[in-house]
Amino acid sequence: MLFLRRTLSLSGRKLLMSRLALVITLVAAIIGASTMGLAAAVTTGVIFACVNNSSGTLKIIGSNDTCPHNWTLLTWSQQGGAQGPTGATGPTGATGPIGATGASGTNGANGSSGPTGATGATGATGPASTATGFGANTNWAAAGHGRECTLGEIILTAGSVANGTPANGQLLPISQNTALFSLLGTTYGGNGQTTFALPDLRAVAPNGLTYSICLQGIFPSQN
Repeated sequence: MLFLRRTLSLSGRKLLMSRLALVITLVAAIIGASTMGLAAAVTTGVIFACVNNSSGTLKIIGSNDTCPHNWTLLTWSQQGGAQGPTGATGPTGATGPIGATGASGTNGANGSSGPTGATGATGATGPASTATGFGANTNWAAAGHGRECTLGEIILTAGSVANGTPANGQLLPISQNTALFSLLGTTYGGNGQTTFALPDLRAVAPNGLTYSICLQGIFPSQN
């Protein structure tokens, strides 16, 4: 293979191709020659020559010689043509299709149930209640008004008329008792929209007495 140190003119390349057979013959003669003049043209396995760009005339030269004007330097390797430059890397190929989804793994076995915890010991029975005197015939007094009271105050009376309304858990309308509702809310019952309930103290009142609650009185204030 021939490697040109510089580009030939179009006419020179045509002449060079026409003399290719002559070049091959000369190379073979140079390799087989043993004279000093030809040996000087062969350096480290490389043959140097000049070719006339117009006539195509070929002239063997030494490794340190230069070609005249209008001549082109040529070189040959005794071991054959030198390897050409590595070509540019080609474009990256298209991405292949996505592989099929692998099979789903099997679910692991459920762990065994732990042992049932031991039943706790039964608690000791509390002493029987011996309290008496509450919850019989209570809250029978009629609602009434006596001394000035504080809204929400619980008053115990033994008479037939209470100082307030008996606390029997009854529902009251919020619209008519807004001040008391603001204190009790729905702690004892009611829907909180239209009604609220009073506490039911019948079961905890002493026998024959009445617990009443103040519905109309002084609104309490915090200290």
